[in-house]
Amino acid sequence: MNRLRHAAWIAALLWLVAQLLLIVKFWGAPQSGDQGAYMELAAQCYGSGNWYPSQAHVYSSYIWAPGLVNWFILQLRAFGTLDYNCLFNLLMNAGILWNVHYLAGRFFGRRTAYISVILFCVLYSNIMVVIPAGTEIPFLFLSLTALTLSSRGTWSGLLIAGILLAIANWVRPLAIIFLPAILAMMWRGGYGRRCFASLLGSMCVVTVVIGFAAKRNCGYFVAQSSTMGVNLIMTANDRAYGGVSTSLCDDPTSTCYIDGWEHLTFKEKERIWTERSLEWIAGNPARYAALYLLKVGGLFSEDSWAERPLVGGSRFVDNAVHDGVGMDELLPRLLNMGLKSIPFYAVCLIFAWGLWRHRGEILGPKGYLLLILATGVLVTCLFSVSPRYHYPLMFAVTIWAAYGLAMKFGPVRSHDEEGDQCVSQGIVMR
Repeated sequence: MNRLRHAAWIAALLWLVAQLLLIVKFWGAPQSGDQGAYMELAAQCYGSGNWYPSQAHVYSSYIWAPGLVNWFILQLRAFGTLDYNCLFNLLMNAGILWNVHYLAGRFFGRRTAYISVILFCVLYSNIMVVIPAGTEIPFLFLSLTALTLSSRGTWSGLLIAGILLAIANWVRPLAIIFLPAILAMMWRGGYGRRCFASLLGSMCVVTVVIGFAAKRNCGYFVAQSSTMGVNLIMTANDRAYGGVSTSLCDDPTSTCYIDGWEHLTFKEKERIWTERSLEWIAGNPARYAALYLLKVGGLFSEDSWAERPLVGGSRFVDNAVHDGVGMDELLPRLLNMGLKSIPFYAVCLIFAWGLWRHRGEILGPKGYLLLILATGVLVTCLFSVSPRYHYPLMFAVTIWAAYGLAMKFGPVRSHDEEGDQCVSQGIVMR
C-alpha cells in the first residue's frame, strides 16, 4: 500500500509539473473555437462596463456559458487580463484530482483511490485542459465538490452543495446529471428532510438570484445557457451526422438557418430551432435513433480535444463531413489523435472489464457514480456531441477502472481499505 501511495504522489507531482510547463509555453496565447469566443465576449462586456448577458446580447444567436463569461469579466476587472485564467484552472484541476481521490476512497477504498489518481493523471486531456479557457474545469470542479459535500451527510454541506450546483449549471447547463445520484445517495442514506431542503432550497434560491440579476441587466430571466435549441437542430436535420455542425447554421439551404435571425431575440431563435427539431424527430424517429447510437461512440472516440483551441482544427470533422477531406490530411490527424488517446482508450477498456467483473455491485453505493455517467451519456447524446463532452463523465470511468485494477491485483486486507463501512451500507453518519 505504501508503494502505491508513493506512486500516486509521484504521478500527481509529475502531472502538476507538466501543467506548469504547458502554462509557461502557452502563456497569453490566443485561443480559437468556443474558448476564444468566451474570451471575446468577456472582453466586450468589460469594455462596455457590463456583465453578461446585457442588452447588447438580446439579439445574439444564444446566451453562451454565462457563468464562465462573467468569471472572465471578473478576472478582467481584477487584473486587466485573462492570462491568469490558466493558473485558476490549475488550482481547480488540483481540486478535481482531490475530489476524485476522496470519492474513490469513500466509496471504493484507499487502494482504488491511489490508482484513481494515477489513471486520472495519465489522461492527455486532464493535463492539457488547464490551458483552454473553457467550461470544463470550472464546471467539473464545482459539481464534484458538490458531490463530495453531499456524501458527507451534513445539512450545512448540502446547503453549500446546492449553491455550487446552481453555479455549475450557470457555467454549463449539465448539473442536472449529478442530481439523481445525489438524491439517490441521500434517500438510501436516510438523510433527513432538513438535508433535502438545504440542497434543493439553496440550489433554487441561487438559480433564481442569478436569473433575476440577468433580467435586470438584459430584460430576460437567464440562469443558464440558451443553447438547447441550436444543439438539438444540429443533430435533427437531413444533413446531420451527430456531431456539432455550426456550418449548417450559416447555410440558407439548411433548416438550421434562420432567415432574418438578426431581428430575432435569442429566446425566439431557441424556440424556432426547438420546434423545427422536434418536427424533424417526429418525422424521422429511426434516423434520430441511429444518430443517437452513433453519438455514444463519437462521445468517446478520442481524447486530444483539449489542444484544439491552441493548435486549431476545432471544425475539422464538420468540414470533413460536409466538404470532404483528402487522405493526406485525414491520416496524420487520425494518427495524432490516436497516439494521444492511448491512455484514454486503455482506461475505457479497463473500465468496461472492471464493470463487467463487478457488475453485481452496480446497484449498490458504488453505482452512484455510474448513475452520473449513465445520465450524462443519455442527456448529452440527445443533442449534437463532440469528444470533449465526455470530459465531465471521465471521473466515474476512471474510478471504476481503478476499482477493477485494485480488486484484480490484491485482496482487501483491512477496514480502511474497504472504504467507509457506513457508506457501503447506505448509512450516513451525521
